[in-house]
Amino acid sequence: MRAIKLSCVLAPLLLLWACGLPSSLRRDIAYEHDKLQHAEQQFASAEYDLQHDLTQNAQLFANTSVAAQWTANFDAARQELKSAEGADRDLAELVRRNRKDSRFQAEQLLTKERHLREAALNDAQKVESETADWLRFAHDPGPEIESMQRIRETIHGFDLAPLSATVEKSEQDWPAKKDTLATRLAALRDTQQNAEKQWDGTAAARQDASAGKLTGPEIAALFQVDKDLDREAHAIRFKADELRDQCGQLYNSWDKVLIDLDVSRDGRDREYRERIKTITTHITDVPSHHTETSANEAWVSVSEPAFRTVENDLGMTLAHKDAGLFDSEAQTTPQPAGFAYIAPESQGSNQYGYWTHSGGNTFWTFLPQYLLLRELLWNHDYRPVVTEDYRGYRAAQALGHSYYGQTTPASAPKYGTSGTFTQQRYANSRYVQSGGFRNSAYASHPDHSPSAFSSSHNGQRAAPESNGAGKRFGAGAGSPSGRRFGRSPGAGHRFGGRRR
Repeated sequence: MRAIKLSCVLAPLLLLWACGLPSSLRRDIAYEHDKLQHAEQQFASAEYDLQHDLTQNAQLFANTSVAAQWTANFDAARQELKSAEGADRDLAELVRRNRKDSRFQAEQLLTKERHLREAALNDAQKVESETADWLRFAHDPGPEIESMQRIRETIHGFDLAPLSATVEKSEQDWPAKKDTLATRLAALRDTQQNAEKQWDGTAAARQDASAGKLTGPEIAALFQVDKDLDREAHAIRFKADELRDQCGQLYNSWDKVLIDLDVSRDGRDREYRERIKTITTHITDVPSHHTETSANEAWVSVSEPAFRTVENDLGMTLAHKDAGLFDSEAQTTPQPAGFAYIAPESQGSNQYGYWTHSGGNTFWTFLPQYLLLRELLWNHDYRPVVTEDYRGYRAAQALGHSYYGQTTPASAPKYGTSGTFTQQRYANSRYVQSGGFRNSAYASHPDHSPSAFSSSHNGQRAAPESNGAGKRFGAGAGSPSGRRFGRSPGAGHRFGGRRR
């Protein structure tokens, strides 16, 4: 009977516990609580060491701002740690209550506590490391000054002659870019000159270091020059490579054509992909217009929003760059593939071809040396571009819109996903094979099954708007980080442990 009564008491408690916070979350909260307690101990030890160092070396830090700055940084780190402690107390209360509907709040608080704890320790470690660097420099400045000299010599000895020759040729071939290229090359030369000035400005401090009379303000000056030289050593290499690459970009025209779309499932998730054909025409000799054309294709995984952005643009050029421009100057409004190479009617012709008048019609003709380019752009199904199409393209381009070849808002588009030309040129694509055109109001393949990713409303796929705004294509890049002053590779000390 007693066992029965006991089970009657425990059953509701066990049910309540089962309906509370997940056990894995409670374990994570307990683990983070232990980490926070350890961090508090580390912080207290590091703070004691800082105050001891400032007191014992008061003369060294006199007439400098570093001691006050370190103290302020430590105070800020302490506030972060206190905020983490507050989050820890709130988590303890949620664990005590153990309510299932507190799970989201608990997860948010746990993330907050972890980030605050890590930020506090990182900020405190930076102060401790800088203090150690100062003391190490004060006791033995020779190796650090030698390191600075090596960096200065690296900058001074960087050979800009090959790059200067490349820039000079590019300026001759592309006069419109002469000022830009010259300015960027001059900035690299200034980097070398500035490094010399900075190094010369430390002469007195370096002399005092040799004589064992180095002061706090001189250490501060050497620290700053060291950081500047290190940054400039990385910058001169990076910017020289960048300028060399920019010169090369001027000799290429390229197009990124969307040739297929695909959505597949990976468990519960969907993977969105675009197949991009990149067509590059490299100019081997500018005066004679000698060129080489190549192409490559690749599937690119994208986010669903990015996929939806170009879903109406199958067969279109998502981005185009002319020769004589940098890659950053590419046109990023989707347009019918190949139209960017056609000359205005008033001009009549260009290096790629000319307008032909025959039988009462006017259409564009590519020169023989650009037939491969034409076939790659039109996916081996070239249809001569007539003046009416080109005028529509130029009008849309002037407004920053994509041109889909519609003569009226209600007429069938020629280009883009719902375009009549596109459905024929890309009949073997995954998009078509999966039924991507079935729901189009202009579909010419009614036998295809519906696409798993067709945009639809009441079962009807929306045709691309003739006045739709263009989209951005591409991404950007990073820069290298510098070295820490006074640190030999692999050296360091345990945070919160007493330095000896």
